[in-house]
Amino acid sequence: MDGDAANHLNEAGMEVLLEFQAVTGMEDIDESRQILDRHNWDLLSAINSHMGFDVGSQQPFPPHMDSNHVPPPPPPHNNPQSPSTSRDVNRASTSSNNSNRVGLRSNNGGGGGIISWVWQLFTRPVEFFFRYVWEFIGFGLRFLRADPRMAITNPVQDVVDFIANYETKYGPEHPVFYQGTYSQALNDAKKELKFLLVYLHCDDHFDTEAFCRRVMPYPGFRDFVRENMLFWGCGISTPEGYRTSQALKENTYPFLALIVLKNHRMTVVTRIEGDTEPDSVLSRLHQGVADNEAFLIAERQDRLERSMTQTLRQQQDVAYEESLRADQEKERRKAEEKEKKRQEEMEKQRLEDEERNRREEIKRQKVLAGETLKAEPAANDPDLVRVVIKLPSGTRLERKFLKTDSLKHLYQFVFSHKEAPDFFEIATNFPKRNLPCKITEENPEPPTFLDAGLGRNEMLFVYDLES
Repeated sequence: MDGDAANHLNEAGMEVLLEFQAVTGMEDIDESRQILDRHNWDLLSAINSHMGFDVGSQQPFPPHMDSNHVPPPPPPHNNPQSPSTSRDVNRASTSSNNSNRVGLRSNNGGGGGIISWVWQLFTRPVEFFFRYVWEFIGFGLRFLRADPRMAITNPVQDVVDFIANYETKYGPEHPVFYQGTYSQALNDAKKELKFLLVYLHCDDHFDTEAFCRRVMPYPGFRDFVRENMLFWGCGISTPEGYRTSQALKENTYPFLALIVLKNHRMTVVTRIEGDTEPDSVLSRLHQGVADNEAFLIAERQDRLERSMTQTLRQQQDVAYEESLRADQEKERRKAEEKEKKRQEEMEKQRLEDEERNRREEIKRQKVLAGETLKAEPAANDPDLVRVVIKLPSGTRLERKFLKTDSLKHLYQFVFSHKEAPDFFEIATNFPKRNLPCKITEENPEPPTFLDAGLGRNEMLFVYDLES
């Protein structure tokens, strides 16, 4: 990573970077570049600031860094052997101490004067000696014990314990704390479209007592926070507070950060550091809210439009579903009617086919009956029976039979005639009596003319059973 960072420097920049590292003894290129960035690559100013000779020109954020974006809090870890982690652990206390040192270099003129250089000439070796000794000791201690602030704990409990300890020491007169993690507070503020005011508490800083006694219980401050924002706080001595400190990168204490949803991401829009005057803090919060309220209004409007669009889309989807169901129901009914009609047509066709087959079969049977009809007896046969048969169409048929002939021959004769009905019965005229001349299961062998009581001359009638 260091090699990649160095490759982006030109020759002059690399020269300044190497000289800075040679003077200060720093080995981390990324950290060296950040310090030089904060001082606009002014080598002397960066060295003085890093060595503790002057912090007046130190900028809170590098020019190339977006100081407003709120990164999520770093995840908890247990890696005490990481050099960069050790530097981050000591950053808060180092920054607060540096902000209270007295600068030794004169601000009159660019070079600082001969006295300043003479003083640096004598103090720098001592500074180097103690710096390396202290870093060596710190490096060894990292192998012996880990920083408790990097331990994996319950972040919600860290916040709850901080609130309890705060009220025990300073009383309950303060804005209502959000009882949850920093991430939860960010998410709720984003979801509810509210400002989020973050307070990082440092017990060791000498301005903390004044802030907690003067600003926190101030009625105007409490009322303004209650009406306009969520309020989250935690001590930097706890893992949750330390991780939040790493994310917000404060410089001194007391520290307040006003965060709001801006351009679709949670952004720090106001940073209040080291201010213990209630009116000043309240004024800066008022200004921060006034300057950024438009972003919340725009986001509320966007959400309202999205909600209306979603509602309209849902209504359209419901209407579409209802229309689709109605169309499907129509199609179903149409399909049912079509199927019913098809079934009816098939049934009709089946009946027509059956009727046609039946008639063809009857026609075939008529032909067969005519071909197998028994021959008429002689006219002078003593057992002769003359029969006149009247068909429903009015046609008269005459035929001679023997008394000993079965009536089935009479039925066969009538059935074979082309004008005879397909289904019929034969009966006498007076008294009317149906003759059992058709072969059936109940009448497998019809009687003879003699058995049926018919004389030598008979007039019989044919009745159509299908008419």
